[in-house]
Amino acid sequence: MTSKSDRMGKLLSGSAVGSPDNPFVLKDPLVVIFQQDGNVVCNIHPAPGLDHKHYGLVICDLVRHVARAFKVGEDDVWKWVDKERRRPTTDITQPS
Repeated sequence: MTSKSDRMGKLLSGSAVGSPDNPFVLKDPLVVIFQQDGNVVCNIHPAPGLDHKHYGLVICDLVRHVARAFKVGEDDVWKWVDKERRRPTTDITQPS
């Protein structure tokens, strides 16, 4: 049997995987991003007490996770973030 702290450790390390006997349950998401019908969909769920500054910190965390997932430096990811920020390649079609 896996302890709650073991499951939390796996979740925080990015190695958590759901299964029928141990489902991964998403509770109180801050941001949900997925691909559907060729579009990237981003839903923001503002949590009580959090504002745009807190979500800016979440974006920084995401950059670090992306760099680790693809085994590249954070600066490599930030380079592409800055390029997209200066000249967006997509429009926001359905604001959160």
